[in-house]
Amino acid sequence: MPKALTSRDGLAETVRQFSTPKQTRKTAFVLPRAEDNSPTVERMAKQDYETVGSGKKVRRAKATVVNTLHMAGDITGDDVASAKKWQREYDLARNGYFEALPASERRKVEQEEALKHDAVSWLIFRGRASAHLREVSNSLGLCSFKILNWMLVQELSLSAMGALLYPGVSRAQASHKVSGRCAHVLQQLTEFYDLKRSERRADQRLEKVLVPVSQM
Repeated sequence: MPKALTSRDGLAETVRQFSTPKQTRKTAFVLPRAEDNSPTVERMAKQDYETVGSGKKVRRAKATVVNTLHMAGDITGDDVASAKKWQREYDLARNGYFEALPASERRKVEQEEALKHDAVSWLIFRGRASAHLREVSNSLGLCSFKILNWMLVQELSLSAMGALLYPGVSRAQASHKVSGRCAHVLQQLTEFYDLKRSERRADQRLEKVLVPVSQM
């Protein structure tokens, strides 16, 4: 006859089962890698990229027409600043965002005002930028305004603009012609901003000289 089971039979196996740690496989957590959207080596070797910086900071960056003209001595630093100002106003008026300058470069009232707005005053700020763009377009002409758009907004190269403006001319000759036109437009833009600043200063001096009628 089989031996009768007691209450302690199988207890050792149960204790062994719960007292022995279970072997688990540990899986290392791997951080997701960010997708590399930077230009390829072949892309950076093309003509529309240039070498900037020096020493350990040297790198290949996308060449812009403004930088190309500045490095060639065709425009001055004031012309570069004018291009940046026009581009900031375009982004504000058309796209609704404002790239504020660093505190070390923030010398104008409009830079300070850009950081302090509610919903209504922000629309007014955008409207003022849009009015400035219309003034530039009326002063420089529609063709010059179009060149500013190609150069600063669409970031077309000299050769690309040359193909649009001079389709029947060789690529080198067309780029040379466009280079002169772009430099001239930026110089006109600087003259326009200088004139506006002079007019504002004259208005401010006039306001200080005028005496309210109530005080006479």
